[in-house]
Amino acid sequence: MRIGFAVLLGTFIAAQSLFASGPRMRVWLVDGGYVDGNLSCDATTGHIICNSSMFAAPLQFDAGVVQSITKKNTIFGRRYKLRLPESKQNEFGSPMRALFPRSFVADWRRSLASPSLAMQLDCEGVQLAGRLVDRPSKQTGRLVWQTALSRNASAIAQHSQGEITIGSPRREDVSEESEGALPIVFRSGDAVNANIESMDAGGVTARWSGQGEVRVKGADLQSVTLTKVTKPLDVDLRDLQRMLVVPRAQQDSPPSHLVVSVTGDLLRCNVLELKSEGLVVEVRSRTIELPRDRIAKIVWLHPQSESLSTSDEFLVHAVLVDKREVTLRDFAIENQKLTGQSRAFAEFEVPLSDIKSIHFGRDPAAQASDRIERDWVIESATVPMAYRDEPTNKAPALGVASTLIGKAAPDFDLKTIEGESFDLASLKGRVVVLDFWASWSAPSLQGLSDFSQAILEVGGNDVAWVAINLEESGVSASRAIERVSVDAAVLMDVDGDAAYLYQAKSLPHTVILDRRGVVVTVIDSSTSKRLEVFRQALQQVFAEPK
Repeated sequence: MRIGFAVLLGTFIAAQSLFASGPRMRVWLVDGGYVDGNLSCDATTGHIICNSSMFAAPLQFDAGVVQSITKKNTIFGRRYKLRLPESKQNEFGSPMRALFPRSFVADWRRSLASPSLAMQLDCEGVQLAGRLVDRPSKQTGRLVWQTALSRNASAIAQHSQGEITIGSPRREDVSEESEGALPIVFRSGDAVNANIESMDAGGVTARWSGQGEVRVKGADLQSVTLTKVTKPLDVDLRDLQRMLVVPRAQQDSPPSHLVVSVTGDLLRCNVLELKSEGLVVEVRSRTIELPRDRIAKIVWLHPQSESLSTSDEFLVHAVLVDKREVTLRDFAIENQKLTGQSRAFAEFEVPLSDIKSIHFGRDPAAQASDRIERDWVIESATVPMAYRDEPTNKAPALGVASTLIGKAAPDFDLKTIEGESFDLASLKGRVVVLDFWASWSAPSLQGLSDFSQAILEVGGNDVAWVAINLEESGVSASRAIERVSVDAAVLMDVDGDAAYLYQAKSLPHTVILDRRGVVVTVIDSSTSKRLEVFRQALQQVFAEPK
């Protein structure tokens, strides 16, 4: 009977895939969790296999822990549910209680009542109870998640971003805050309550728990708090925007600080010195002293040219029970301790029981923080129309607006479908087309077929066509390529790293590089008449002198 159910389930999943335009099937578990992905069923074991883009390896579930499977049909706008009649559900909500012995149900129920830390993983398309698995120091940079009801653990994919909340048991002996300690926020996202010893134009000297006197450069600082306020600062956004725009007269010497009063008033200035009773600042070449007890916060104004770009690394940002925050790279989990390298605290180690939440991704501090000053970046005032360059007769840009256009194409480290190394830099001198696709995305497969003829007509052998498969197995990719019959170099983006670098948030996604290796056109799923735009973009590139 179990095998019969597996066959029926496999038929159901295959039927729904006819309408699929992406991994929009969802597995609902009996503990209330869920995960989205492409599904298959092992007829031998009866396991439901969910290939989620958030995990490096598919998750395997026994049918007995699956409450239902739903699929949003984009054609008819309905949701399909796979569920046996209510009479066959057991007290735990499992639709397949009759197919599994009671001992099995008791096993996963005991796993939920484990004495280990209660954790929940939340990210796009995933909400799962479980725990973090130890990852030794020699294998840093990955988080491995064991879902409470899955048969296997899996590393979280490197392109993912989300949050892991950690519940009880919680350490009770949290150290008391030092008297007068207030938050110092680093540009890296690290935060600590500290006592400020002194401050000048170059930075801050402070002390915090476990540290002696520490000198922090202004280039590494985001903000410091001088006076504790009992309610959120009421900063008028229009006033803030005005303060962040530097007049043309000050472009050569922009203000370095923004002082926020306890009532939300703003002052743009240069901090010179912090005294016991006041803050000495320079405003328009005048030196004035502000009462210290009227200042809530000082924010460092970093020009856009000096702003920290989003890292391409997979990082974690931990919010601790003692109100510290730390962003780690080269991290590991060993003996249920999180260790890693921090810009602010150097080598860092903390037990998981001392952590409230762990945010992960390329810029995890932005997810964790409600500190709006992270976005307080100064910009120069707009040049009047009369002083701008005359408009040119250059052809209008094709495709979509992207921050990549005009920049050197980001490099990546991917293997071909045959397992060989690939060097993007070696293609300089040729026009390059990077096409992101997946077998489950019918439009991206159609794009591969359509673009094939356009490439032959416009560029022929002068075009290096690279088809980058997004997070699928080599078997799935090979079958799909055989169906569409394209003559392209096929790369395997197993972890989604290249997709992240090229901002491929949806499929299809195509990027054209000129002969210098510079991005000139981006065409995504929102582009109308994609084939026509692609052909015109290629013609423009080949019209340029070599």
